[in-house]
Amino acid sequence: MKNSGLKNELQVAKIFVSGSDALPETNDDGVRLFKESDLTDGIISGKLTRPKYNTKELEKSVDTTIFELLPNNAPIGPPMVLRSIYEDALKRLDELNALLERLNVAIGERDSTIAELQSIIDQIRIELENEQLKANIAAEQSQIANGQIGETTIDLQNAIQNSINEAIARVSLTARVDALLQENESLREQLFGLSAQTAEGASSGTSNNFTATPNNPDGDAAQFEANIWAKTSYKNPLDMGVSIEVNNVTTDLTIDSISFTVSGGEGWFKVNSGQTSIAPETGATYECEFVDNVINGLKPRKKSGAFGIKYWSGRATNYTSDSLKISVTFSDGSTDEIIWSTNLRKNRG
Repeated sequence: MKNSGLKNELQVAKIFVSGSDALPETNDDGVRLFKESDLTDGIISGKLTRPKYNTKELEKSVDTTIFELLPNNAPIGPPMVLRSIYEDALKRLDELNALLERLNVAIGERDSTIAELQSIIDQIRIELENEQLKANIAAEQSQIANGQIGETTIDLQNAIQNSINEAIARVSLTARVDALLQENESLREQLFGLSAQTAEGASSGTSNNFTATPNNPDGDAAQFEANIWAKTSYKNPLDMGVSIEVNNVTTDLTIDSISFTVSGGEGWFKVNSGQTSIAPETGATYECEFVDNVINGLKPRKKSGAFGIKYWSGRATNYTSDSLKISVTFSDGSTDEIIWSTNLRKNRG
């Protein structure tokens, strides 16, 4: 038509000025509808026709089953384990090999000591047998002297005196063997015994089969009144400076497991993991360290001349409510424990 579509200059001008506002509003579906008499937009209306299809024939054309395609089966590989499990197994194997080496060294030292003592006992036994032989000879001589009535009294007295001397020597050697055995036991007790450990400030369990000794920093221990005590340092705030020495004072039992439990309070420190088993008459040392997020963490100092040095934030505080329990399990299945009190003086500076 002559005045429809873009030929309608008046409508085109409205569109230039107002944009889509010059057109009728859209309905709820976003479609603009026009009356048949309104041809100012350039759209000519007409009837829509919907094509008809033979639905049954269409279903026949697509209703087919494809069976020629082969299933995509995953390939079967060799049996494997996770690399993390493999690496953990290697690490455990290295730890067991290291433990075996240490145990072999301890066994070698013990066997050497036993061999040395056995050599001393064999030597003393030889001397004792010699003295017994001399005593038997003297007894025979005494019998011969008694049978020879014609011998003089002096010879008889000499023979009796020799017998007495040999008997004294035999008793003396027996006493010497007993004294050496007692000395050996005393030395073992001095090295690994309960009395030696407790004399040095160690605590013992109820079974008296193991001891634990706190190695606290130098200072006035009476001020803290605790088994484990520490105070923060200006020069080295992260160093707690405390270790625990655990000793197995038995001669035939192994400590198969050991654990350290801090409970009852804030948990201001922890005991680092270490040796998991302790052989008879040996010991192990475990280090302690602060749990900084419990005692408010470290912050850098801002004072002049102290750049890089850190201090504990928060107020100066005493932590005394925690307790440390040391629990052990022996190779015969028995258990024992020691419970210690603790005390921390946290200084801000």
